[in-house]
Amino acid sequence: MSSFQLGELILTSKPYAYVLSNACRSSRCDFCFKKQKDLKRCSQCSFLFYCDKSCQEKSWDVHKAECKFIKKAKPKEPTASMRLIALILFKIKKLGREFPVEDVYGRKMTFQSLMSHAEDIQKSLKSCQQMMALIGTLIVYIGSTNIPLPSDFVEIFGKMCINTFSICDNEMQSIGSGLYLGASVFDHSCQPDAEVVFDGINLTVRAIKDIPHRNINKIYISYIDQMQLTEDRQNALKEQYYVLCQCQRCLSPHLDELMTKLTDSGRENQVSEFNAQLEHIKQMKKDKVGPSTIYNACLNQLALHEVALADTHLCKVKTLEIAFDICIESNQWADAITLGKQLLKPYRLYYGQYHPTLGIHLFKLGKIQALQNLPSASTTLQEAENVLKVTHGETHHLYQELLKFIYESRIVFPTESLALQ
Repeated sequence: MSSFQLGELILTSKPYAYVLSNACRSSRCDFCFKKQKDLKRCSQCSFLFYCDKSCQEKSWDVHKAECKFIKKAKPKEPTASMRLIALILFKIKKLGREFPVEDVYGRKMTFQSLMSHAEDIQKSLKSCQQMMALIGTLIVYIGSTNIPLPSDFVEIFGKMCINTFSICDNEMQSIGSGLYLGASVFDHSCQPDAEVVFDGINLTVRAIKDIPHRNINKIYISYIDQMQLTEDRQNALKEQYYVLCQCQRCLSPHLDELMTKLTDSGRENQVSEFNAQLEHIKQMKKDKVGPSTIYNACLNQLALHEVALADTHLCKVKTLEIAFDICIESNQWADAITLGKQLLKPYRLYYGQYHPTLGIHLFKLGKIQALQNLPSASTTLQEAENVLKVTHGETHHLYQELLKFIYESRIVFPTESLALQ
């Protein structure tokens, strides 16, 4: 076969090194990232948690290198980024830079083969400051004998920064980070050919369109959230990945115009205030302010947006997202359905027909509609199935969860099949 078909699995990759976010500690297993209650602590460092003895034993080969240092650092806790680079350093010391090897369609991927952009890092004052600060904390954490010379460290630091993925849960929320050798072959495009999805710690890449070739060097994924203005995407890519994207989306002003579109009554001087209020609402979420307070703040802003901002305006969409999540958290099902339906247009517009965020949103919305006995649930869940079948694949546990929900809810679909559309 000389092409990749829509929904076809292109790559499955296991992490070279990975860590759970400190915010998820004690609620997820540090080995498999499964969320559950009654996790068991590591008896030595008391910092890592595991599902059971099996996960702990599987983790020990990696964890034993850091366990004594975590224990020694108490009462301080190492950050996730500090743990990740320490684990990489331990692995290099044990195996060297040429092992392990991941074969990606004939391209041999090792830690040594990864791009580092070391020269760009050395030219960037901000990156150099970040690196030197990390070296200082690493010396305290694991000792100077475990840290290579600066010329070697900048290469390792660069490879970690450039090639690390945010490991996401079923709702596309970051729960950890990992360096993946195989997935590092893919370059970036804001109009990608394939999407990255995680099943626990395992990374998969699936085609979201028919790709008329199998040249792995010319298949693109998106490194960043696509629902951003071009200038913001370009700045994020330049700062973290040293990439200048020249895809059609970056060269065309069309989507930016929609993301900044005002109504006939809207004025430019209102937008800065709306954005400031959005940042305030985000901060309230971080501060864990009561959901009713956050929801009322969202509703007040959305009422003002209705007069001034088009439905596609980025500030309005971001506010809708927060309000929708709060409604689910508060069991406000009728409002959740109204807000969830409003998000469908911008999601389809900015993410395209097949994207994990769209599929997950449709699943959430369809589930609420079904629980409220609304006939619209069948159409929404069918579309969710069509999207998740492409982005996640039939074996992914989220797709299986969707099928189980459809079966148990006895959802009746229209006459057309659930096959890919």
